Amino acid sequence: MTVLEMLRGARPSADADGTAGEPSPSWLPETVRDVGVGLLTGLVSLLVVLVPTMMGWLLDPRAGDSLAEPLGAGASLWLLVHGAHLGAGATNIAFVPLVLGALAVWFAARGAGRALDTADVDDAFAADLLPRSVLMVACRWWLGYAVATGLAVALTLVGSLPLRWLSLPVALAVVPLVALALAVRRLAREADVLGPRFDGVVLPDTVRRAARPGAHGLAVLLGAAALVVVGAVALRWGEVTSLQSELGAGFVGGVLLVAVQLAALPNLALWVVGLLAGPGFSVVDGAHTSLAGSTSGLMPLVPVFGAMPEPGEFPWFARLLVLVPVLVGGYVGRRSLASVARLSSLRTKASVAIVACLFVGVAVGILDALGGGSLGAYRLGDVGTPASWTALAVTAELLVGALAVVAWDAWRLRR
Repeated sequence: MTVLEMLRGARPSADADGTAGEPSPSWLPETVRDVGVGLLTGLVSLLVVLVPTMMGWLLDPRAGDSLAEPLGAGASLWLLVHGAHLGAGATNIAFVPLVLGALAVWFAARGAGRALDTADVDDAFAADLLPRSVLMVACRWWLGYAVATGLAVALTLVGSLPLRWLSLPVALAVVPLVALALAVRRLAREADVLGPRFDGVVLPDTVRRAARPGAHGLAVLLGAAALVVVGAVALRWGEVTSLQSELGAGFVGGVLLVAVQLAALPNLALWVVGLLAGPGFSVVDGAHTSLAGSTSGLMPLVPVFGAMPEPGEFPWFARLLVLVPVLVGGYVGRRSLASVARLSSLRTKASVAIVACLFVGVAVGILDALGGGSLGAYRLGDVGTPASWTALAVTAELLVGALAVVAWDAWRLRR
């Protein structure tokens, strides 16, 4: 039995005849138990970051550094993954490796789900939204997670990357609230926990049909961009490994550095999406890369940036890469056509394709905004691709491809 299971009490057990019995009483009061589950969820998540950081320091200690430095660094990284900003003065670090962010949400959702397993789903509804018991368990679990977040904040005070306090509400809200929403969604599949206020909430048919084509289109677009990143690293492997060795991070530190860069692969893929769509991206102020060419600049010592192309103009055919989002739009159009009846009206088919393209464009903008765009001060204060312009450009190019496929399908049907 895990610690989380001990805190929330035993699950309903099966009797000898195979029927479910009454749940065993918890050894803790309900309030303490739910807060404890939230606290343990946050602490275990924090330890997942602190332990490798501490191991790296213990195996390769730096002269003059105390134990407080890796503790503060690990806590800072944990808060950064939760959406908080770090730094002091002009230095502002706001870069969330999206893989780590997704893992933090997944782990928190698992903990929230364990806490909600003990809620009384047959309790009276609060404001016609959710059963009171579900709401109270969720609030107590969030309180425990907030205490763990407070502990992480306290640890950052002994490190060299302090928290920017105005961003603390983001760390307290985004990950735990998304996790609770996912846990309630899972609970709703097993029991009727959604109140009467949700009865009239029905997505339009066009939106429901466009969701799957949009999700597939987003996956294809990001997958193609990630392949570009991997290909660039392979082509300039010597420069990347040279930067890795220059950092002198040691074996464990080198492994952690590689892991963080892999966790940031979706972020880099979004930068490539900006490149393919037209706006381009910048690693530092004054070093811009677009389909027209790349300008130079003093790069931060991050090994993956060794894969950046050499400064100068690109060949004319590099501009043809702008067709990649258009082709992905064609794929979205094909998937949209498959989601409706063959003899549906042209308006219906076009509407589904348009909504699917809008879904992809908005998702690209949101993901890029969540990933952040600052790695330090001054010239590192604004990195990556502009989220709004990239979202608009991607949407427009996807629409060209998707509507072309829809128009071609309509022409074929009229022949």
